[in-house]
Amino acid sequence: MDFKRINNLLKRKWYFQGFNGTPALLYGPARSMVKDMPEFLGYGYTAWVAYFRNDVCYFLYAWDDLRNILKELLKRYRKDKKYLSYLIKEDKKVCVYTKKEFQIIDKKNWNKLSTGELFKLWRRAYELSAHSLQVSHLIEGFTLTTETEIRDLIAREFPSDSFDKTVLLTTPSRHSFMTTEHYELCLITQKIREKGNGKDIAKMISTHQQKYFWKLNSFTCAKKLTVKDFTKEIKELLKKKTDINKFISDYQSIGQKIKEKNKIIKKIKNKKLVDLLLIADALFDIHDRRKEHITWVLNYTDFILSEIAGRFEMDIRDLRYISPVEFEQLPAIAKELHLRRTEGSVYIYFPPGKDLLVFSGSKANKYFAQLEKQNTISATKEIKGVCASPGKVVGMVKVCRGEEEIDKMKEGDILVACMTQPEFLPAMKKAKAIITDEGGLTCHAAIIARELGIPCVIGTKIATQVLKDGDEVEVDANHGVVTIL
Repeated sequence: MDFKRINNLLKRKWYFQGFNGTPALLYGPARSMVKDMPEFLGYGYTAWVAYFRNDVCYFLYAWDDLRNILKELLKRYRKDKKYLSYLIKEDKKVCVYTKKEFQIIDKKNWNKLSTGELFKLWRRAYELSAHSLQVSHLIEGFTLTTETEIRDLIAREFPSDSFDKTVLLTTPSRHSFMTTEHYELCLITQKIREKGNGKDIAKMISTHQQKYFWKLNSFTCAKKLTVKDFTKEIKELLKKKTDINKFISDYQSIGQKIKEKNKIIKKIKNKKLVDLLLIADALFDIHDRRKEHITWVLNYTDFILSEIAGRFEMDIRDLRYISPVEFEQLPAIAKELHLRRTEGSVYIYFPPGKDLLVFSGSKANKYFAQLEKQNTISATKEIKGVCASPGKVVGMVKVCRGEEEIDKMKEGDILVACMTQPEFLPAMKKAKAIITDEGGLTCHAAIIARELGIPCVIGTKIATQVLKDGDEVEVDANHGVVTIL
């Protein structure tokens, strides 16, 4: 183990991104940061560090890497304004290519493959998932370094109504895939309310299931939704008497919003703000494609792991902590994998993406504790973040760190999460308000909260560490403040 390189990482400053995930399902994104992205773009990350324990992940980005990525992106954009369209084109191309390759994997009869062939198949899926993200890792380099600046520049340009202008100017020029899925589900629900033909509706639900069965996959596991799952979701929409027509109308009127947005952009005098807004819009296109593609890809990386786990009579939760080079050591390393999951483990990638270092237990916990010294939190009764959706409410907190904790959410609770992922959608629909550690103005939580019309405070950094289940809080999203009562 290269202790010098490992210890040098402790001297660097890191951005901690907390969410739910497991190593095996995150190797693709990790490798692409330090190998695929630098090879393709000519710039990228110099290291990846992550800590895992019981499927809670802290994914670390080095601040000097983030700033360098922003610097390179701005330099190339200012040199050639077509650079953004080039990035979008290349991102689409690589996603199309990898999707075709995954469809080849899908046609293989996995349960008839030898165990060795199954190992190769998983590694192929992992390499494809990494390759497909070679462009999209630009996103964090831009959003994490410019979000505050964009808000400040908009406030200077429009001092009297900065929030409304911020929401409008950061509205993407296209719908997210999650919004589109919900829109299509609302169209089916609308047909049911209009007493449409039963056979036609059943066919519509079946088609919808085939198109979106993967939508609740996460970095903790893949979950194949059935027709029954989508039928249940439609019944909930009907039961709540949700204003489906308004949602459908809002979805269809995006063109008008974009016209209004572009009209305002043309009047902005600050050239830097204009550049940042145009880059942000282009990167949303790439960001949403990444979320959709990687959520779909998890079918293969996780379901192949399930097949391997079955052959070795292993707990699939433990197998998700194996590294790409360790499969041949099964089942001898089963206890070590269990230790990594339950006692904690650190995973480090150095360029060119082949040197993966793993250590677990007390060594991992001590190492992560040293990194965490940068994130010391003082006792506080007030948490500050960014308003993603306006409103002011009082309610009881439920802290959800993964799908296993979503069931504790009751109607009217306040959802607190590191960041919301697709599997959080059922909990978000019950929430009176949403609070997250992570996120920007075009993140999943912000978009869904605006659609649901509920207050949302994002980017608090510390909400999941300060708030506890049962805490009564006031969420003043208008000012981005959460107060413990």
